[in-house]
Amino acid sequence: MLQKNISLKGRILFLLLLFISPYCLSKDTISWQVYHRPPGIIMIGDEHGQGFVQKMLKLIIDKMPEYEHKMPLTTLARAISDIKAGKQVCHPALFITQERLNYMYYSNSTMVNPTNRVVARKGMFDEFLVNNSVDLALALKGRNLTFAVIKGRSYTESIDKMLTSYVDKSNLFEISNTDLRAVFRLIQLKRVDATIAYPFELGHFSRENDDSVVQLQTYSIKNVPQYTVGSIACPKNEWGKQVVTKVNAILAEIKSTPQYLEALTTWWESERTNPQFLQFYQNEFLTH
Repeated sequence: MLQKNISLKGRILFLLLLFISPYCLSKDTISWQVYHRPPGIIMIGDEHGQGFVQKMLKLIIDKMPEYEHKMPLTTLARAISDIKAGKQVCHPALFITQERLNYMYYSNSTMVNPTNRVVARKGMFDEFLVNNSVDLALALKGRNLTFAVIKGRSYTESIDKMLTSYVDKSNLFEISNTDLRAVFRLIQLKRVDATIAYPFELGHFSRENDDSVVQLQTYSIKNVPQYTVGSIACPKNEWGKQVVTKVNAILAEIKSTPQYLEALTTWWESERTNPQFLQFYQNEFLTH
């Protein structure tokens, strides 16, 4: 009788293990916190998934099959809040700040982000070029230029100061709509001379309007750093440390490949032949 009971218990234990084992072996999950901000992250519309941050992240994710990867649509504030709370979430491309280091682990740099540029018709600012960058302060002092800018948007403190110091208020047009297509159209139609924007914003516009955008050009601005870098950020706990360690190993393998460069410069492909960008990419981005 005792032997039968032991045998029965053994069978029950075996069946229980058989039932629960698939769940025990299920993959660890990373929720990548992303939000709709074209052309870096495109979560809505026909171009869904075609943002340059998403393309970069896919190259990394493809090397992490041991994880299940989810991409819930969220906000930057929610992403930072969840990381701070120690949840199993990561952000694909955040700037490093001293405050964030208190509750985040950062990977090596995953993203190159170009800073704001002058966007104008081709040749408009050529006479003010110094080492391939526009002396914007000199240009604004020397010519009666008109600018269209997005109302309430900061273009960095130094650029904001130049615009407010040198551009006559009657020549500074503030556009309430954040859609830059209207601004680029105004420049094409010669209603205004220039605006300030990221090169990938013009690149995104170019894809939709390749018949007429050839007349527009981006100019780097003197004394404004041309590029900054971002990194994958995860919570400052053991789980986050493991993810970041894995990501760094993958970056060492794929970061210097042409595929990675191509992914990062989607929507701003013109930078691929910019000597200053290539120098920064080689000397700064690939070494950090």
